[in-house]
Parts: sequence; C-alpha cells; structure tokens
Amino acid sequence: MKWILRYLKGNSNMTLCYVGKKIQLLGYVNSNFAGDVNCRNSTTGYVFTLRSRAVSYVSSLQKIVALSTMEVEYVVTTEACKELISLKNFFKELGKELCIVTARA
Repeated sequence: MKWILRYLKGNSNMTLCYVGKKIQLLGYVNSNFAGDVNCRNSTTGYVFTLRSRAVSYVSSLQKIVALSTMEVEYVVTTEACKELISLKNFFKELGKELCIVTARA
C-alpha cells in the first residue's frame, strides 16, 4: 500500500487520455480443470486489454472444487463478466462507450 501511495503522489499531474467516443476492450478467458494437484482446485484466468495494454488481469485458484469442466467454465466466465461490468461502468463514468470483444484462449 505504501508503494501505491508513493506512486500516486509522484504522478498526480498525469492523466489517462482515451481519444474517440468508442473504445475497444478485448478480453481473454481461460481455465484449467483441477490444475492444483494438492487440493484439486481449478485455475481461473482472464485478462482485459485496451489498445494492447492490460488493464485488468486475474490468475487464481477457484474457491470451489468443480466436478466437471463445464462447471469450471461457468465459474471463470462468471468472474470475467463481473470484472467486465465493472470496467464498463468505469468507462461509462468517463463518458466513453466500450466496444467489447471476447476470445477463448
């Protein structure tokens, strides 16, 4: 937390600038069924990029032990959609409209 506050203090005069009304957000989603050999939890992973720059990234073990690959896919898709809604609302507050493109890795 200390490093984040130092960074913000040192860069307080910098701003994000997105040109144009529509912004293309590209999302990649992936999962790994029972990837952890100790507890058999699956891995959730997704990344959202904006102009080839990652703006949101997650790679973590799922909190549940899934019984099928379908269940793993459902969980990872749900988590990615929740993040997508947050990003969409953020850009809406900035007055920008997102053009959303998704891909399966």
